[in-house]
Amino acid sequence: MAKAKVTMEVGNDGVAVITFVNPPVNALAIQIFAGLKEKWNEAAMRNDVKAIVLTGYGGRFSGGFDINVFEKVHKTDDVSLLPDVSVDLVMNIMEDGKKPAVAAVEGLCLGGGLELALGCHARIAAPRTQLGLPELSLGVLPGSGGTQRLPRLIGLPKAIDMMMTSKPIMSEEGEKLGLIDAVVPSKELLKVARQWALDIAERRKRWMRSLHRIDKIGSLSEAHEVLKLARKQVKQTARNMPQHLACLDVIEEGIVHGGYNGVLKEAKVFEDLVLSDTSRGLVHVFFAQRATSKVPNVTDIGLKPRPVKKVAIIGGGLMGSGIATSLVLSNIFVIIKEINPEYLQKGIKTVEANIRGLVARKKLQQDKANKAFSMVKGVLDYSEFKDVDMVIEAVIENVPLKQQIFIDIEKVCPPHCILASNTSTIDLNVIGKKTSSQDRVIGAHFFSPAHVMPLLEIIRTEKTSAQAILDLMAVGKTIKKVPVVVGNCTGFAVNRTFFPYAQSAQFLANLGVDVYRIDAQIISFGLPIGPFQ
Repeated sequence: MAKAKVTMEVGNDGVAVITFVNPPVNALAIQIFAGLKEKWNEAAMRNDVKAIVLTGYGGRFSGGFDINVFEKVHKTDDVSLLPDVSVDLVMNIMEDGKKPAVAAVEGLCLGGGLELALGCHARIAAPRTQLGLPELSLGVLPGSGGTQRLPRLIGLPKAIDMMMTSKPIMSEEGEKLGLIDAVVPSKELLKVARQWALDIAERRKRWMRSLHRIDKIGSLSEAHEVLKLARKQVKQTARNMPQHLACLDVIEEGIVHGGYNGVLKEAKVFEDLVLSDTSRGLVHVFFAQRATSKVPNVTDIGLKPRPVKKVAIIGGGLMGSGIATSLVLSNIFVIIKEINPEYLQKGIKTVEANIRGLVARKKLQQDKANKAFSMVKGVLDYSEFKDVDMVIEAVIENVPLKQQIFIDIEKVCPPHCILASNTSTIDLNVIGKKTSSQDRVIGAHFFSPAHVMPLLEIIRTEKTSAQAILDLMAVGKTIKKVPVVVGNCTGFAVNRTFFPYAQSAQFLANLGVDVYRIDAQIISFGLPIGPFQ
């Protein structure tokens, strides 16, 4: 892996282009901050430099702060490992520096990357650049001035929404909001940014320090109303998450006492949150989720996933229709098999209703919905199974029925076809016992509603081939799931965890504890609903 570094090139036009290099996403490692400070100070002192452009290497600005540093802090409880970026670099050296700076952003501009861009005096973006502050999803808050500068550029309601949800926006929307000064084609990005920086230096454009702006904040009473509503929503949607309310408190500090005080409070609260149990847990989840894509003796032996273009689903009930919805939305052709025309019609209509629901909620465009409708077909027999790449059985939890289905599909499907079951608990060795193709038998356990829930539990037996596992993992990623490969036993991983949870609740109820009290305790602990509800 290339060593993280910062480079600087000074052109004949007097613009210093400072680039951080840390592929693949230019994560802001400690040495990047040290390099930025060094190059910025050099540019400030050089007489041949009139202005600065900040950009990232390889078509990406930055994916944000290097999260490995959080892991080190969690292991040592030493917050001094965190660099002083907010006051020392972004505010003192960049924003309050004597030479104007323009951020040229492309691809990704997230977290600490966006905060560096906010510290510049203008931001030029390539089309469809992602802009966001997702720090709350890691149990912390934006720690380099983001809580103060973003509301001053785009207004309080939208800034709060971006931070509370951790969801990015595109540069086109950013331009409308005032976060981005101009969106230009990628090949013109540096040229426009250089000229913009010179225009500021020569007073043809305004020299804007984000932290000093107040025009988008509104009156104090309006700001208090917005914050009051945000706190009310957070108490419902992010129960037991300290970072959300802490972030709102820090935003309020800056509005009431000024941006500089807000930045100082932000830095202190950031250090407190980094050491919280919530941050430790969410950083663990972040790395664990990424580790799921690495499976020993499957992903590291040189195999390539085979294309899966057509999938047959046996059973068009709640799970079958949900799985079908997920597949057609990702351009995979689906055949749904049912036992009679009435059930088949109901299954197809459920898929269509799922897709229409996404259109109604503006999560899917109508033309993409129309394409999805055309990708599903209903059948009552196995005659169309001769060219499918995968079959997913999604019938009721009945062992003889599942065994018979696997005997039938082995006869009619091509020899490369993956034979998958959506069983939630039954041992796959039992389901595939009467088939001879044991290497193609695998579990594909979706969760209800299958087109919404992100987890896909992939169950391997001792005989499942590495190729079948890799293919199903690839399908999972294509349909935007998080595929987690687990071993085969009754209940697999998820339900083996769930069984004792549900049983404990039932034991308590049998001992006479009020079921409403049990549910209330679980909700207070942080789960969305209790076991009885």
